[in-house]
Amino acid sequence: MPALTTGIDVLKRQFSGAPPPLTPEEIAFTNAPQILAITGSFFGATVLIVMLRCYVRLRMLKVFGIDDYIMAFSTILAAATFACFIFRVEYGLGKHFLVILMDPVQYQNLTMVLYIHAILVMVGISSVKVSIAFFLLRLSPQTVYTRFLQSVIAIIILYTIACAGTLIFQCIPVEATWNLSLRPPPFGTGDAKCFSLITFRNIGLGNSAFNILTDALFATMPIPLIWQLQLNLRTKVSLIIVLSLGWFACAASIIKTIQQYNVLTTPDWTVHDSFNVWSYIELTIGIIAASLPCLKPLFNWLLETARAFSSFGRSSGGTEYKGSAHGANNGQRRTNEYSNKSIALTSLTSRAESTPHSSKSPYRTGAPTGLAEQEALRSMSSTESILPLHQHDLTQAGIIVTREVEVSNNNKWSV
Repeated sequence: MPALTTGIDVLKRQFSGAPPPLTPEEIAFTNAPQILAITGSFFGATVLIVMLRCYVRLRMLKVFGIDDYIMAFSTILAAATFACFIFRVEYGLGKHFLVILMDPVQYQNLTMVLYIHAILVMVGISSVKVSIAFFLLRLSPQTVYTRFLQSVIAIIILYTIACAGTLIFQCIPVEATWNLSLRPPPFGTGDAKCFSLITFRNIGLGNSAFNILTDALFATMPIPLIWQLQLNLRTKVSLIIVLSLGWFACAASIIKTIQQYNVLTTPDWTVHDSFNVWSYIELTIGIIAASLPCLKPLFNWLLETARAFSSFGRSSGGTEYKGSAHGANNGQRRTNEYSNKSIALTSLTSRAESTPHSSKSPYRTGAPTGLAEQEALRSMSSTESILPLHQHDLTQAGIIVTREVEVSNNNKWSV
């Protein structure tokens, strides 16, 4: 029995009527859970990041630019591509190629969904790059950068249209792409014209090389743009690092290209579907890397909120200072004090009642408070003036107790 070295050899052998040399275990085997786990994880992370991006742009910044719209479109394409993975699993993805060929209708459905899948992921990857270019246009301080980015956008759009044409019209009629009966022998009895597998692979490799080049460009270009902005060094470095995550998309594109080159020499490509999985990883990583810089306002808000809660936990309640009356360097010590009790404050209409040494005064300290000397307060009630600003005699030793109070409608203060 000759060795089956390529997918086309498997097809020819199957259509010649030879039975598949597979065991029952091999027929029952499927790698679909692993494929869906990998692609599903990247899809979930992508949706989360893009939703946060939309929240920041719409609710926090009250602006939604063209780059945001294009990135939302890319996310929709990523969702549609993941749906294609699910449909392809239903039609045998993850199983051995020979097992799928045992059911011609199943193989036709699998190929038809793969046809749609390839177009979606290609347009999705290109739209991510266009979105990044529009984002960088907002940062571009010079005309030369602006014109360069506009040229790159035009090139990407034109190249995407050309690639979409090769994918859509790889066979004439188009239906022959998934309906092998329309092709000439040994696959069918028709006269459809299709790209040879070698030609189709070379076109795909050219598209992958273009993606690698543009991934590297957009991962590198933010460095000179951000460096010219009026930002502090820490912010510049953080933005450059985040935007440089595009290098991960570039790495995924390189791995995808290697898998693409080997796909025609892999007789059992449907088990792992490595080429399409890495294409999807490239798409989702590109979306995530391009969206993370837009989350900076959200991260800042979270940090400020965390700091506020931390400060509140340390300083909530009353404060007590021991030592001299004023000055942080006079040996004073601060302690937190909580109290749920209420203190009824007396009126300041009487000089005697407000005297520091009076037994009726709620402000008994070892140093004079100066309240008795405030003639203007003689006719005021406690709801109108509580502990006004005054000067303390720093030569007097003693303790000053400060309490945080709230006024209530029944002329009492709650500590």
